[in-house]
Amino acid sequence: MIFLIRNLDRRLRWLAVGLVFSICSTDAYALTAPDSLRVPLKVKGDWPEYPLTAGQKEIVFEDTIGVTHRIRMLLRQDGTPEGYVSRIETPVCTDTLCALADISMFWTLAGTYWAFDTIPTKPLTKNDHIKFNTKDYDKLHELLQDEQSILRRRHKDDLFDKEVKRVSQVVDAVTGATAREVKEAVVEGAVYTSFTLYHLVHSQLAAVIREDAKKNVLPVLKEKLLRSPKTDERIFYIRESPEEHLRENIGPIVETIPVAVPRDRLYIMKKLPVDLWEKEEVQVYIARKAAELDVHSLSFYLNQLKSAKTVHAGSLRYLSEVLDGFSVNQLRTYLALLEKAPGLLKDSAVLANIRKTAANPGYQYSSYLKSFLSKQGIELQ
Repeated sequence: MIFLIRNLDRRLRWLAVGLVFSICSTDAYALTAPDSLRVPLKVKGDWPEYPLTAGQKEIVFEDTIGVTHRIRMLLRQDGTPEGYVSRIETPVCTDTLCALADISMFWTLAGTYWAFDTIPTKPLTKNDHIKFNTKDYDKLHELLQDEQSILRRRHKDDLFDKEVKRVSQVVDAVTGATAREVKEAVVEGAVYTSFTLYHLVHSQLAAVIREDAKKNVLPVLKEKLLRSPKTDERIFYIRESPEEHLRENIGPIVETIPVAVPRDRLYIMKKLPVDLWEKEEVQVYIARKAAELDVHSLSFYLNQLKSAKTVHAGSLRYLSEVLDGFSVNQLRTYLALLEKAPGLLKDSAVLANIRKTAANPGYQYSSYLKSFLSKQGIELQ
């Protein structure tokens, strides 16, 4: 049996493992062997090497068109929550061009998209009941990973150009051509399916999952969320935690800043209590990662240094390494900070980096650095 399991495709291997192990519940989310899950078809990031099982407890939710969805928690063998799963069976359009969508969706503990899997013998289909191919599933996965897709801001009535009509060659139906502004975002020939699944994953079902996670996950798994390899789960912890929790866990919270998307990165930085910006570990760590920050986050960070009572030398030293990526306003702020710590101009590393950037003909603001050096009585070379 063990030999056979090792030689199975990874997506099927966990199914076999689930049949071998005798699984028992450790909490209200009881485990059941028949629900052991294979590795999904498409996964954002990594899928665990250990088997996951769907718990027995269901969250029942009726969406805006009256379809009932059942969401279950993904559990490790010891009952520890790992995410959420729901088999979505839903109509996606009002005419006969579309078949029902039948697919398993997976979310992280933060209620963000994680993965999807097809149902055996029930592939997704496009217009005229054409089956999805590999590129179509790749496109759907790409769409579902984009939390800020244009579809988020569109109504179903906005999906088609009503001036251009398309006649089905298979069924007796007519529809509009895909609107130009959404065409690049969706699976070609599956606009309704793309739209419906996107809104279920990111809006309706995600909201239900987040509420359950706040109630049942956050109170007991703070450490797991805070140190999760999934950035979304760390962001969830930070968003839902009071100020005292941020103070107690400043290390992993600051480490989340450079790996978060720009919107979340700036949110974390703004949520940090002002006095924490005085800490050397905060200032220096973010300075070390300055090259990974977007322009808005970098500007916010420099302004925090400007407002701090103490600017630690290490932060200015690391920032000097990436001056050629600064905007003119960021450069002015940095130089103003240096003027408050004139001793740093004697630091060989800082001075060498400033001279190097000032001498770079490709840096459009090098004249500011040359002027600064001249003002300080320091030669370019």
